[in-house]
Amino acid sequence: MEKVFRNYKYVNSSIFDLIDGDTEVKQTIALGYLLSQDENILRQFLSLKPIVSVMGKYKETDFSKIIIHTELTSKNDKRIDISIQFYKNNKPIKALIIEAKNIKLNISPKNVVNQITKYLENEEFKELHGFEVLYGCILSKNNFIFKSEKIVSISWSDIINILYKSAGLAKDFLTFLTRINGSMNFYEKEVYSVPAGETSIYQYGYPHIYECPNSGKNYKSIKKPLYFAFRQKDGGIMEKLFGVEKIIILNPNQDFESFLDDPSYSDTTKERIKNYCDNIWGEEKYSDDEKQFFILSSSNQINLSHKPRPKANNSFRAYYKLSDLLDVNKIYVEAEK
Repeated sequence: MEKVFRNYKYVNSSIFDLIDGDTEVKQTIALGYLLSQDENILRQFLSLKPIVSVMGKYKETDFSKIIIHTELTSKNDKRIDISIQFYKNNKPIKALIIEAKNIKLNISPKNVVNQITKYLENEEFKELHGFEVLYGCILSKNNFIFKSEKIVSISWSDIINILYKSAGLAKDFLTFLTRINGSMNFYEKEVYSVPAGETSIYQYGYPHIYECPNSGKNYKSIKKPLYFAFRQKDGGIMEKLFGVEKIIILNPNQDFESFLDDPSYSDTTKERIKNYCDNIWGEEKYSDDEKQFFILSSSNQINLSHKPRPKANNSFRAYYKLSDLLDVNKIYVEAEK
Protein backbone atom coordinates (compact mmCIF):
# COMPACT_ATOMS: atom_id res chain seq x y z
CA MET A 1 0.00 0.00 0.00
CA GLU A 2 1.39 3.42 -0.97
CA LYS A 3 1.47 6.03 1.77
CA VAL A 4 2.02 9.72 1.04
CA PHE A 5 2.56 12.53 3.53
CA ARG A 6 1.33 15.97 2.40
CA ASN A 7 1.87 19.23 4.23
CA TYR A 8 0.34 22.54 3.16
CA LYS A 9 0.52 22.93 -0.63
CA TYR A 10 3.19 20.32 -1.33
CA VAL A 11 2.15 17.08 -3.01
CA ASN A 12 5.11 15.20 -1.55
CA SER A 13 6.30 16.35 1.86
CA SER A 14 8.72 15.13 4.51
CA ILE A 15 9.57 15.78 8.14
CA PHE A 16 11.61 18.82 7.03
CA ASP A 17 8.43 20.62 5.96
CA LEU A 18 7.31 20.70 9.59
CA ILE A 19 10.19 22.99 10.58
CA ASP A 20 9.09 26.50 11.49
CA GLY A 21 11.05 29.75 11.15
CA ASP A 22 12.55 31.92 8.45
CA THR A 23 14.55 30.53 5.54
CA GLU A 24 17.92 30.55 7.31
CA VAL A 25 16.53 28.88 10.45
CA LYS A 26 14.77 26.20 8.38
CA GLN A 27 17.99 25.43 6.52
CA THR A 28 20.18 25.09 9.60
CA ILE A 29 17.76 23.08 11.75
CA ALA A 30 17.08 20.72 8.85
CA LEU A 31 20.79 20.25 8.15
CA GLY A 32 21.53 19.63 11.82
CA TYR A 33 18.77 17.02 12.01
CA LEU A 34 20.05 15.28 8.88
CA LEU A 35 23.61 15.14 10.22
CA SER A 36 22.33 13.60 13.46
CA GLN A 37 20.28 10.93 11.68
CA ASP A 38 22.42 9.89 8.70
CA GLU A 39 25.88 8.59 9.56
CA ASN A 40 26.92 8.50 5.90
CA ILE A 41 26.06 12.17 5.35
CA LEU A 42 27.82 13.14 8.59
CA ARG A 43 30.91 11.23 7.47
CA GLN A 44 30.92 12.93 4.05
CA PHE A 45 30.38 16.34 5.65
CA LEU A 46 33.31 15.88 8.04
CA SER A 47 35.42 14.62 5.10
CA LEU A 48 35.11 17.88 3.15
CA LYS A 49 38.66 19.10 2.47
CA PRO A 50 38.37 22.44 4.33
CA ILE A 51 37.08 20.71 7.47
CA VAL A 52 39.72 17.99 7.31
CA SER A 53 42.40 20.69 6.92
CA VAL A 54 41.75 21.94 10.48
CA MET A 55 40.12 19.01 12.30
CA GLY A 56 41.92 16.10 10.69
CA LYS A 57 40.30 12.99 9.23
CA TYR A 58 37.15 11.79 10.93
CA LYS A 59 37.36 8.28 12.42
CA GLU A 60 34.26 6.86 14.09
CA THR A 61 36.38 4.72 16.41
CA ASP A 62 37.96 7.85 17.92
CA PHE A 63 34.67 8.84 19.58
CA SER A 64 31.99 7.14 21.64
CA LYS A 65 29.33 9.84 21.26
CA ILE A 66 28.49 12.79 19.02
CA ILE A 67 25.93 15.44 20.00
CA ILE A 68 24.59 17.82 17.36
CA HIS A 69 22.93 21.02 18.57
CA THR A 70 20.92 23.47 16.49
CA GLU A 71 19.99 26.99 17.56
CA LEU A 72 22.26 26.76 20.61
CA THR A 73 21.54 29.89 22.70
CA SER A 74 23.72 31.53 25.35
CA LYS A 75 22.64 33.35 28.48
CA ASN A 76 23.09 36.61 26.57
CA ASP A 77 20.88 35.43 23.69
CA LYS A 78 23.77 34.79 21.30
CA ARG A 79 23.00 31.91 18.97
CA ILE A 80 25.06 29.20 17.27
CA ASP A 81 23.37 27.71 14.23
CA ILE A 82 24.86 24.21 14.50
CA SER A 83 27.46 22.69 16.80
CA ILE A 84 28.85 19.17 16.43
CA GLN A 85 30.35 17.91 19.70
CA PHE A 86 32.64 14.87 19.92
CA TYR A 87 33.04 12.79 23.11
CA LYS A 88 35.24 9.86 24.12
CA ASN A 89 34.00 7.91 27.16
CA ASN A 90 31.78 10.89 28.08
CA LYS A 91 34.78 13.24 28.01
CA PRO A 92 34.38 16.27 25.70
CA ILE A 93 37.15 16.16 23.07
CA LYS A 94 36.42 18.71 20.34
CA ALA A 95 33.54 20.63 18.79
CA LEU A 96 32.78 22.25 15.45
CA ILE A 97 30.73 25.48 15.43
CA ILE A 98 28.88 26.11 12.15
CA GLU A 99 27.56 29.55 11.26
CA ALA A 100 25.22 29.09 8.30
CA LYS A 101 24.07 31.91 6.03
CA ASN A 102 21.23 31.93 3.54
CA ILE A 103 22.38 30.80 0.10
CA LYS A 104 20.76 33.86 -1.47
CA LEU A 105 22.86 36.32 0.54
CA ASN A 106 26.30 37.39 -0.63
CA ILE A 107 28.16 38.32 2.54
CA SER A 108 31.60 39.54 3.57
CA PRO A 109 33.41 36.93 5.69
CA LYS A 110 35.12 39.35 8.09
CA ASN A 111 32.13 39.89 10.38
CA VAL A 112 31.32 36.17 10.45
CA VAL A 113 34.93 35.23 11.21
CA ASN A 114 34.97 37.74 14.07
CA GLN A 115 31.68 36.35 15.36
CA ILE A 116 32.90 32.74 15.35
CA THR A 117 36.26 33.75 16.83
CA LYS A 118 34.46 35.21 19.86
CA TYR A 119 32.53 31.97 20.28
CA LEU A 120 35.79 30.00 20.19
CA GLU A 121 37.55 32.21 22.69
CA ASN A 122 34.99 32.75 25.46
CA GLU A 123 32.83 30.52 27.61
CA GLU A 124 29.49 32.14 26.88
CA PHE A 125 27.90 28.83 25.84
CA LYS A 126 27.86 26.41 28.76
CA GLU A 127 27.36 23.46 26.38
CA LEU A 128 30.86 24.13 24.99
CA HIS A 129 32.63 24.17 28.36
CA GLY A 130 35.36 21.59 28.87
CA PHE A 131 36.21 20.78 25.25
CA GLU A 132 39.90 20.43 24.50
CA VAL A 133 39.62 22.37 21.23
CA LEU A 134 36.92 24.25 19.31
CA TYR A 135 36.76 24.82 15.54
CA GLY A 136 34.58 27.05 13.37
CA CYS A 137 32.99 26.74 9.94
CA ILE A 138 31.19 29.28 7.73
CA LEU A 139 28.50 27.77 5.50
CA SER A 140 27.39 30.27 2.87
CA LYS A 141 26.55 31.01 -0.75
CA ASN A 142 30.16 31.34 -1.95
CA ASN A 143 33.57 30.08 -0.92
CA PHE A 144 35.67 32.45 1.19
CA ILE A 145 39.41 32.72 1.71
CA PHE A 146 40.79 34.19 4.96
CA LYS A 147 43.63 33.62 7.42
CA SER A 148 42.65 31.34 10.28
CA GLU A 149 44.03 28.18 11.86
CA LYS A 150 40.69 27.05 13.30
CA ILE A 151 37.97 28.48 11.02
CA VAL A 152 37.17 27.31 7.49
CA SER A 153 34.64 28.09 4.78
CA ILE A 154 32.36 25.77 2.79
CA SER A 155 29.49 26.53 0.43
CA TRP A 156 25.93 25.26 0.10
CA SER A 157 27.02 23.74 -3.22
CA ASP A 158 29.36 21.48 -1.23
CA ILE A 159 26.33 20.26 0.75
CA ILE A 160 24.19 19.79 -2.35
CA ASN A 161 26.96 17.78 -4.02
CA ILE A 162 26.88 15.40 -1.05
CA LEU A 163 23.10 15.09 -1.20
CA TYR A 164 22.79 14.76 -4.96
CA LYS A 165 23.48 11.00 -5.14
CA SER A 166 22.01 10.13 -1.76
CA ALA A 167 18.69 8.48 -0.91
CA GLY A 168 16.21 8.35 1.95
CA LEU A 169 16.26 11.24 4.41
CA ALA A 170 19.10 12.96 2.51
CA LYS A 171 17.04 12.96 -0.69
CA ASP A 172 14.11 14.44 1.23
CA PHE A 173 16.43 17.18 2.51
CA LEU A 174 17.61 17.96 -1.03
CA THR A 175 14.00 18.27 -2.19
CA PHE A 176 13.27 20.48 0.81
CA LEU A 177 16.22 22.78 0.03
CA THR A 178 15.31 23.21 -3.61
CA ARG A 179 11.80 24.26 -2.63
CA ILE A 180 12.44 26.71 0.24
CA ASN A 181 11.24 30.18 -0.70
CA GLY A 182 11.40 29.38 -4.38
CA SER A 183 14.66 27.72 -5.28
CA MET A 184 17.95 26.76 -3.71
CA ASN A 185 19.73 25.23 -6.67
CA PHE A 186 23.36 25.20 -7.77
CA TYR A 187 22.62 28.55 -9.39
CA GLU A 188 20.15 31.42 -9.01
CA LYS A 189 20.18 32.73 -12.59
CA GLU A 190 20.94 30.97 -15.86
CA VAL A 191 23.26 33.51 -17.53
CA TYR A 192 25.06 36.49 -16.02
CA SER A 193 26.43 39.01 -18.52
CA VAL A 194 28.81 41.96 -18.14
CA PRO A 195 30.45 44.38 -20.58
CA ALA A 196 33.87 43.20 -21.80
CA GLY A 197 36.11 45.76 -20.10
CA GLU A 198 39.84 46.20 -20.29
CA THR A 199 40.54 43.76 -17.46
CA SER A 200 38.34 40.97 -18.79
CA ILE A 201 39.58 37.75 -20.36
CA TYR A 202 37.96 38.93 -23.57
CA GLN A 203 40.58 41.66 -23.93
CA TYR A 204 43.72 39.95 -22.66
CA GLY A 205 43.06 36.23 -22.83
CA TYR A 206 43.74 35.60 -19.14
CA PRO A 207 42.90 32.07 -17.98
CA HIS A 208 39.13 32.21 -17.66
CA ILE A 209 38.80 34.52 -14.69
CA TYR A 210 36.38 37.37 -14.09
CA GLU A 211 36.92 39.57 -11.04
CA CYS A 212 34.82 42.29 -9.45
CA PRO A 213 34.45 43.96 -6.01
CA ASN A 214 32.61 42.28 -3.15
CA SER A 215 31.21 45.54 -1.81
CA GLY A 216 28.59 48.03 -2.91
CA LYS A 217 24.97 47.27 -3.75
CA ASN A 218 25.73 46.67 -7.43
CA TYR A 219 28.06 43.77 -6.59
CA LYS A 220 26.77 42.36 -3.28
CA SER A 221 23.49 41.45 -4.98
CA ILE A 222 25.00 39.41 -7.83
CA LYS A 223 23.06 36.18 -8.32
CA LYS A 224 25.00 32.94 -8.68
CA PRO A 225 24.86 32.03 -12.40
CA LEU A 226 25.08 28.80 -14.34
CA TYR A 227 26.81 30.50 -17.28
CA PHE A 228 28.74 33.71 -17.85
CA ALA A 229 28.81 35.92 -20.97
CA PHE A 230 30.83 38.98 -21.95
CA ARG A 231 29.13 41.67 -24.04
CA GLN A 232 31.39 43.34 -26.57
CA LYS A 233 31.44 47.05 -27.24
CA ASP A 234 29.88 46.86 -30.71
CA GLY A 235 26.27 46.59 -29.63
CA GLY A 236 26.75 44.15 -26.78
CA ILE A 237 27.31 41.07 -28.94
CA MET A 238 27.71 37.83 -26.96
CA GLU A 239 29.87 35.26 -28.76
CA LYS A 240 30.41 32.63 -26.08
CA LEU A 241 29.01 31.27 -22.82
CA PHE A 242 31.39 30.09 -20.09
CA GLY A 243 30.27 27.62 -17.43
CA VAL A 244 30.83 28.98 -13.91
CA GLU A 245 32.82 26.49 -11.83
CA LYS A 246 33.19 28.48 -8.60
CA ILE A 247 32.94 31.93 -7.10
CA ILE A 248 35.76 32.58 -4.63
CA ILE A 249 35.86 35.63 -2.36
CA LEU A 250 39.20 36.83 -1.02
CA ASN A 251 41.36 39.86 -0.41
CA PRO A 252 44.32 39.26 -2.79
CA ASN A 253 46.74 41.32 -0.72
CA GLN A 254 45.93 39.82 2.70
CA ASP A 255 44.66 36.31 1.99
CA PHE A 256 46.55 35.01 -1.04
CA GLU A 257 48.98 32.83 0.92
CA SER A 258 46.02 31.24 2.71
CA PHE A 259 44.42 30.61 -0.68
CA LEU A 260 47.57 28.91 -2.00
CA ASP A 261 47.70 26.70 1.11
CA ASP A 262 44.01 25.75 0.90
CA PRO A 263 43.74 22.04 -0.08
CA SER A 264 40.17 22.43 -1.37
CA TYR A 265 41.33 24.23 -4.51
CA SER A 266 43.21 22.58 -7.36
CA ASP A 267 46.68 23.65 -8.42
CA THR A 268 45.18 24.70 -11.74
CA THR A 269 42.68 27.07 -10.08
CA LYS A 270 45.43 28.55 -7.89
CA GLU A 271 47.70 29.08 -10.87
CA ARG A 272 44.94 30.70 -12.91
CA ILE A 273 44.10 33.22 -10.17
CA LYS A 274 47.79 33.92 -9.52
CA ASN A 275 48.41 34.60 -13.21
CA TYR A 276 45.42 36.89 -13.28
CA CYS A 277 46.57 38.87 -10.21
CA ASP A 278 50.15 39.09 -11.50
CA ASN A 279 48.98 40.51 -14.82
CA ILE A 280 46.32 42.87 -13.47
CA TRP A 281 48.10 44.34 -10.43
CA GLY A 282 51.68 43.17 -10.76
CA GLU A 283 53.58 40.76 -8.50
CA GLU A 284 53.56 41.79 -4.81
CA LYS A 285 51.17 44.66 -5.63
CA TYR A 286 47.87 42.82 -5.31
CA SER A 287 44.69 44.73 -4.56
CA ASP A 288 43.90 45.19 -0.85
CA ASP A 289 40.13 45.10 -1.46
CA GLU A 290 37.84 42.12 -1.06
CA LYS A 291 37.10 40.65 -4.50
CA GLN A 292 34.81 38.09 -6.12
CA PHE A 293 36.66 35.79 -8.50
CA PHE A 294 34.47 33.93 -10.98
CA ILE A 295 36.28 30.76 -12.07
CA LEU A 296 35.07 30.13 -15.62
CA SER A 297 35.26 26.73 -17.25
CA SER A 298 37.85 26.07 -19.95
CA SER A 299 35.87 23.08 -21.24
CA ASN A 300 32.20 23.86 -20.56
CA GLN A 301 31.74 26.58 -23.18
CA ILE A 302 29.03 27.27 -25.73
CA ASN A 303 29.77 29.21 -28.92
CA LEU A 304 26.98 31.57 -29.99
CA SER A 305 27.58 31.73 -33.75
CA HIS A 306 24.45 33.86 -34.33
CA LYS A 307 25.89 36.53 -31.96
CA PRO A 308 22.85 37.47 -29.87
CA ARG A 309 22.75 40.96 -28.38
CA PRO A 310 20.41 43.25 -26.40
CA LYS A 311 18.36 45.79 -28.35
CA ALA A 312 20.09 48.51 -26.33
CA ASN A 313 23.42 47.72 -24.72
CA ASN A 314 23.94 48.84 -21.11
CA SER A 315 27.01 49.55 -19.05
CA PHE A 316 26.50 47.04 -16.27
CA ARG A 317 25.34 43.52 -15.47
CA ALA A 318 22.27 41.80 -16.90
CA TYR A 319 20.76 38.35 -16.61
CA TYR A 320 19.49 36.34 -19.59
CA LYS A 321 17.60 33.11 -20.10
CA LEU A 322 19.73 30.33 -21.54
CA SER A 323 16.99 29.33 -23.98
CA ASP A 324 16.90 32.87 -25.44
CA LEU A 325 20.65 32.97 -26.04
CA LEU A 326 20.67 29.51 -27.65
CA ASP A 327 17.79 30.31 -30.02
CA VAL A 328 19.50 30.87 -33.41
CA ASN A 329 16.41 32.74 -34.61
CA LYS A 330 16.84 35.39 -31.94
CA ILE A 331 19.39 38.08 -32.69
CA TYR A 332 18.01 40.50 -30.09
CA VAL A 333 17.38 39.17 -26.61
CA GLU A 334 15.64 40.72 -23.62
CA ALA A 335 17.34 40.81 -20.23
CA GLU A 336 15.46 39.29 -17.32
CA LYS A 337 13.75 41.78 -15.04
